[in-house]
Amino acid sequence: MSKQPSMVCTSIKSHGDVDRGPTEIYGHGELLLRIGNGGAGALGLVRALAEDYLATLPSSFSITWTCNHSRNTQLALLHDYIDIALTYERDQEQLAAKEGWSVTAGCAFHDHFVLAGPIADPAGIGHARSLSEGMQRIAEKRCLFHARADSSATMWKERALWAAAGIEPWEDDAATTWYRTSLLNPADALQGADKAGAYLLTDRSTLLRQTGMQTTRETTVFFEPGQGNDVLMNSCYALYRMNTERVKAVNEFLKYVWSERGQEVIGSFGRTSIGVPLFATLDEGFSKTKLNGGRPRDGRWIHAPKL
Repeated sequence: MSKQPSMVCTSIKSHGDVDRGPTEIYGHGELLLRIGNGGAGALGLVRALAEDYLATLPSSFSITWTCNHSRNTQLALLHDYIDIALTYERDQEQLAAKEGWSVTAGCAFHDHFVLAGPIADPAGIGHARSLSEGMQRIAEKRCLFHARADSSATMWKERALWAAAGIEPWEDDAATTWYRTSLLNPADALQGADKAGAYLLTDRSTLLRQTGMQTTRETTVFFEPGQGNDVLMNSCYALYRMNTERVKAVNEFLKYVWSERGQEVIGSFGRTSIGVPLFATLDEGFSKTKLNGGRPRDGRWIHAPKL
């Protein structure tokens, strides 16, 4: 007899409570699917995909979205709060698969981390020859850096980048004058850094969404992915539970996400309102529309030649 998901032990650690949801409900009628995700849901992409998919069905159904950061989204999947987890950490996804309670279906779309900061660039990282050199310059000049401390995928990526540069400011009491941590969500963290003139690691989609909302004005991008295997890639993978009761609905929705129609929703998301897409499709591999050197202006991302 197979184990029930709630009885399976896991090495994945939560940070804070795991929300059971739903955060939002799309459509009407019988519940078809429960989707879990953090950033893309908060930015509206899960809504766009769910509503477009529901429009293809002959009958009325509903889909829910539950908001948790990446590892808590996996735990929501484990505890049967959701049917599909859209997550961003390959090592944690592999761990869940090895433990036997999660199936990794594959990549759904691509987001990107960016090292961003004040247009004035007091650390001079715009002249750095590499990402590691840029982070070293921030530390050497003790320029303000805003970091997440919430066990999100962003936090773990940022710490890996610092470690690769030979620096661990979260372990250094003397670094507290310039290395500031918080439990803010991505949007609030970006807004706070923009107002304070701080550098930070954020994701492309959040930066562009806040650009469109005109809450970010003085932040530019210094480093972003230049190829599909770049360390700053933040690709989103789809996971589902072993023995899920909604396996047919899960498979049909994922077929839609991977279809030309689903990928068109992803690839066009944000293009009209902000001027550049928030995400990249599977065929693209990574976004060819660069943010480096541009800035927010009047709700759109303006590139250097137009400044």
